[in-house]
Amino acid sequence: ALDNRIKTSIDVEHKLKETLLGILPLLPKNRSTAHPSYKQYIDDPHSGYSESLRTIRTGVILSSLDNPYKIITTTSTIPGEGKTSTSLGLAFSLAQVGSVLLIDADMRRPSIQKALGLHDHKHGLSNLVAKSHTMEECIIQYGEGNFDVLTAGIIPPNPSELLSSQRFKDLLIGLSKIYDKIIIDSAPCQAVSDALILATLSDACIYVVKSDATAVQHVKNGIKRIPVSYTHLRAHET
Repeated sequence: ALDNRIKTSIDVEHKLKETLLGILPLLPKNRSTAHPSYKQYIDDPHSGYSESLRTIRTGVILSSLDNPYKIITTTSTIPGEGKTSTSLGLAFSLAQVGSVLLIDADMRRPSIQKALGLHDHKHGLSNLVAKSHTMEECIIQYGEGNFDVLTAGIIPPNPSELLSSQRFKDLLIGLSKIYDKIIIDSAPCQAVSDALILATLSDACIYVVKSDATAVQHVKNGIKRIPVSYTHLRAHET
């Protein structure tokens, strides 16, 4: 009775009063692969995890048939809930039906570059917004997934200020004319306001909750902070 954590899809519907977009199963870790979910869609396309990602992809597409979502932001309440895994999975799955750009906008703890093994890539989002480097220098094609990647780049002293700048808004508008879908991996919304800023610039927001870990009230507080002027979707990870 005292356990108030989110555990099942029923908890999402009854306790959060939200619609469940999908459930991603927990993958076992091993010494060689600390985060198997990062490339599971490519490594094992017929697994239950990959099928769950296709279910989420279908939900995203079907929920916006008349006005397809161009820019989708993923966030969570706290770190470690699976938002980066969800962002990567969406990029892999959506790349099969259109052109996709994956942006690492978690400027405080960027992880996309490490997840995809792009260790030699130096320039990214901050460089592009500052106009110190060109789009060709900052955006790279990830051939294995058939989508483009814009890593975080040099970490700025104030990420929120960068994301709320007019230059960043203009950049998103320009990129949305090039790509069918833009997936933005944002910072968790409990501690910083980055995700709240990005949500106002996005067509949809996917809120990721880790099963049997995050308290209901913490999730509710996080969702309340997300601007409600757009249609928001939620993903749930077990």
